[in-house]
This record gives sequence, C-alpha cells and structure tokens, in this order.
Amino acid sequence: MLELQTFEALFKENHAHCLAFATHYTGDSHVAEEIVQQVFLRLWEKRETITITGPVKAYLFSAIRNTAISQWRKDVVRSEKETGYSKVKDTTISAGEEVKELEQLYRQALERLPERCREVFVLSRQQHMKYAEIAEAMNISVKTVENQMGKALKILHQELKEYLPLLTGFLF
Repeated sequence: MLELQTFEALFKENHAHCLAFATHYTGDSHVAEEIVQQVFLRLWEKRETITITGPVKAYLFSAIRNTAISQWRKDVVRSEKETGYSKVKDTTISAGEEVKELEQLYRQALERLPERCREVFVLSRQQHMKYAEIAEAMNISVKTVENQMGKALKILHQELKEYLPLLTGFLF
C-alpha cells in the first residue's frame, strides 16, 4: 500500500522527469502534462492494490508511454469518426438536394401528361390501385387503363430518361 507521504515524495522526485519524457514522446507539452497527471492519478487510485517491481521511474515511463499510445489511438478513432460523419453529412445533404430536384422534375413531367394518362398513372402508382379498380372508378375498360398506363410510362420514360438510373424502382 502506498502512503500519502510516499506518494508525495514519489511525485516530487519524478514529476519533472516524467513531464520531460512525456513531452519528448508526444511532442506537445499540454498533452504531456495531461498524460503525466493521468498516470499519477491512476497510481494514487490504485495505491491499495498496486505492486511495483523494479525501478519506479521505469514503471512511470512505461505507464506514460502506454497512456500516450492509448490517447493517440483514441484521437485517431475520434478523428476518423468525425471525418466519416462529415462525409456522411455532406453526402446526405447532397443526396437530399438531388432527391428534391428529382421530385420537382417528376412532378413537372407528371403535369405534362394528358389528363386521363395522369389520372390513371396517379391511381396506379401513387394510390396503389389495381387496373380493375381504376377501370371501375373511372368507368373505363381495363384495356383502356392498360393503354393509358403504357402511354404514361412511355412519356415519363422519355421525359426522365437521363435520370432513370437514379429512379429505378422509384417510379417504374
């Protein structure tokens, strides 16, 4: 068990050497100070269970090195996550803008359809009605519904052909 007086003496005797080692190891005096404080804090927290075999300075330098490596790994992971989040955020914003643009183009193309074609298309694709249901609702034959859908799809296909790779499965 490490007594308070022994810990204070250990701290006073080794702090400057530990700080110099950590600064040399990390290249940053602020990070080095943090690491040295973490090492001494952990030493104090584990004072009742810790057993140091060998030179104390070697133990402290090893603990500083391990803490610095651990801190560096955490910083790398955090940086990668932040970079990844930033990329996802940028992609999401960009994709969101593209979706809005596509929706606008789709609505414009839909408005340019002849009235009956548009009605049949909307009932089929947006209201999810079957051809027989559309025929009954519009008081037309199923064959007329099929023809109007074919016409609507052909026109929309022509209007939106440059966007088809993006729309596959969305409309058609």
